[in-house]
Amino acid sequence: MLLVSSILRTRSSSRGIGGFSLLEMLVVICLIGIVAAVAVGWYGGAHRDLIERVTNQRNAQEIVSLGVCATVSGADFVVPGNKQATVEKLIAGTVGQHGIWKGKTFRLTSMQLDALPKALPFVKFDAGLLLYEPSGGQL
Repeated sequence: MLLVSSILRTRSSSRGIGGFSLLEMLVVICLIGIVAAVAVGWYGGAHRDLIERVTNQRNAQEIVSLGVCATVSGADFVVPGNKQATVEKLIAGTVGQHGIWKGKTFRLTSMQLDALPKALPFVKFDAGLLLYEPSGGQL
């Protein structure tokens, strides 16, 4: 009996008492790393879409703001029924015809033509005026 108990004691002490092996710890750390990488990628992708939408909305607000000022000054830039051509005229520049803005140039200097297709859904055309549409035509 004494011999059996000494053999059991030596076997249990050689394996360690209650703990994790190095391999088990490495597997858990790897799994946590994989889950974290997937979560960070998903989180970053969602923010990228939101940032792009806000940028397009800000571009549309800039278009509408400048369009209203140019309209008040009597500038001839509106192409009836064609938002794209109207905004392209604002990018090229238009000159005010009366009031305090007479002779002043209205130009979208910070906007490139490649940004227009994404910003135009947030702009609506109503009776020759450019108006901001926050939903971007989506309800």
